[in-house]
Amino acid sequence: MNSPTRIRRVTAYEVVVPAHPGFINSPETGNFLGYEWDLMPICLIEAEMDDGLIGLGEVGRGVALRDLDPWLQQLPGLELRGFGAAVLPDAWRPASLWGGAVLEAHPPDHWASPSLVLGALETIALDWAGQRLGCRAVDLLGGAYREAVPVDYWCGRQTPEGLRAVVGRAVERGFTGLKMKSRLGDPVAEQVAAIREVGGPGFSVTIDPMYQWFSPLEALATLRSLEQFGAGVRVEDPFPEDRPEFWQRARQTCSVPLVWHARGLASLRRALQERVADAFNVSGGAREFMTAAHAVEVAGYSCWRGSSLELGVGQVAGLHAAAAARACVMPSDFQSGVIREHTLITWDWPYQDGRLPLPDGPGLGIQLDHAAVAHYLQARADYAAA
Repeated sequence: MNSPTRIRRVTAYEVVVPAHPGFINSPETGNFLGYEWDLMPICLIEAEMDDGLIGLGEVGRGVALRDLDPWLQQLPGLELRGFGAAVLPDAWRPASLWGGAVLEAHPPDHWASPSLVLGALETIALDWAGQRLGCRAVDLLGGAYREAVPVDYWCGRQTPEGLRAVVGRAVERGFTGLKMKSRLGDPVAEQVAAIREVGGPGFSVTIDPMYQWFSPLEALATLRSLEQFGAGVRVEDPFPEDRPEFWQRARQTCSVPLVWHARGLASLRRALQERVADAFNVSGGAREFMTAAHAVEVAGYSCWRGSSLELGVGQVAGLHAAAAARACVMPSDFQSGVIREHTLITWDWPYQDGRLPLPDGPGLGIQLDHAAVAHYLQARADYAAA
């Protein structure tokens, strides 16, 4: 039996890549989150294996390199043969209240790990395995249902006039829909009218208040005001997840489709059991996303692959997963190639007619742009096997 491949060396880069000025929020509205999310650090991980191949991974925004150090120190020497208990260090294993027969019959999810870098390691393994086998990451996830993933344009909170400019840019680049952020009190009907004025009656709009419409008392009138625009308008996460009765009330009284952002399998299970949504935004690493997308498919719904406007490595990993999921037919918001100053990969983001094709080449099919990484670098750390 051949000896397993191991990680030989790891280089981690902490970077900050701002968005293009004016591409997120109108000056009059302020930031939809209350802070500058595009200025939060993101860590990229470059892992060299003992066979000479290099796999790429990305840790979600907001985690500094110093916080990853205890986990990154454990990567050199790690075998690349899955993520089970026999491979991962003890500290990476998900905790369980139970043991014995209960744990054997109901083992915890492999992705439910305390490690901050497990998702990046999963991407690294897919990238490496695809290169080793001469196939793409999407092929390792079961194969592509689509070679180009539908993608909508994206913005934060914009005034109606600002949205006219945003949609003008979107139409020029061939996009046929927009995802926008919202807060309670925003002139939503006026905003959608401005979008349709520029984009046309078939231009789709996804409005994402991020739970900030709070209750039917404030939101029902707003939802009803959107019915005049007909098909192609939907609202994601109008209410908090812990108030399913609000979602149900809105669905009973309004025809505008509601979308639930499933930030994990427990969230998705609740939404399906409570029958609160018409479609889903599904997040997570490749394995967790594929599990959730299969559940959405079995239940008869559709979804898109969620994005937090990662850098290039994270977005391309999500793109492969979206292409491999049968139910993932709704437009995702893989827009970092437009919104951010750089994605730190060499790929040219060939958006065409509202779709983004998969990269050519094995694994993820991309490489880091080391000159760009150096330009946005905040910190670097190197780790090697003893």
